[in-house]
Amino acid sequence: MQHLILVAGGTGTRMHQPVAKQFLPLGGRPVIFHTLDRFRQALPDLHVVLVLHESLHGIWNGLVAEAPEMAVDAVVTGGAERFHSVRNGLAALPEGRGTVAIHDAVRPFVEVETIRRCFNAAVAHGAAIPVVPVKDTIRRVGAEGNEPLDRATLRAVQTPQVFDVERLRAAYEAEYVPLYTDDASVWESQGGHLELVEGDLHNIKITTPEDLLSAEAFLNLRSSPSGGA
Repeated sequence: MQHLILVAGGTGTRMHQPVAKQFLPLGGRPVIFHTLDRFRQALPDLHVVLVLHESLHGIWNGLVAEAPEMAVDAVVTGGAERFHSVRNGLAALPEGRGTVAIHDAVRPFVEVETIRRCFNAAVAHGAAIPVVPVKDTIRRVGAEGNEPLDRATLRAVQTPQVFDVERLRAAYEAEYVPLYTDDASVWESQGGHLELVEGDLHNIKITTPEDLLSAEAFLNLRSSPSGGA
């Protein structure tokens, strides 16, 4: 069985908006609806668990009342950190074997083929994450100064991060440590291998007002007759 845990546990304070970022309008629809659409285009039979901050359940219920086709299989409450939110999402999945994707609700432009690549690679290798080359020059800063890093050896990590569901559940039995910044770091800490797959540059994460402006521009471009898919 194929699952999706859509992580939307934050309240979007960095957006300086009264509405959480996953519910902000993008092309006249909430950001999270665009994200769900991409996954349902990729895998129509996907079992979806949505992780929300406890204060946002009512807003979600109101949105689904107006757009019932966007309903998901389960809604659970997020935790103190992303780690705890994902663990709550895993607990809501039905028992049994399969693969599970963990995805940021505010990455609405992930390509359908990226989703499928990640799932296929996870089936073959146990776990897969999408990555893209780093475009900026990066410097390491330390107590003794700073030094440039070879960006040819660096990759930026995106979501969805996809795993064998039973093995990811076992990995999440670990105690939380601050180094667990994503699901891949939890998986690796328990000895799991990660397969890197090609991500896509359209797969931006909306976290600031400037990101939302970029997202609107990209959506308009993609919707134009000469725009991309």
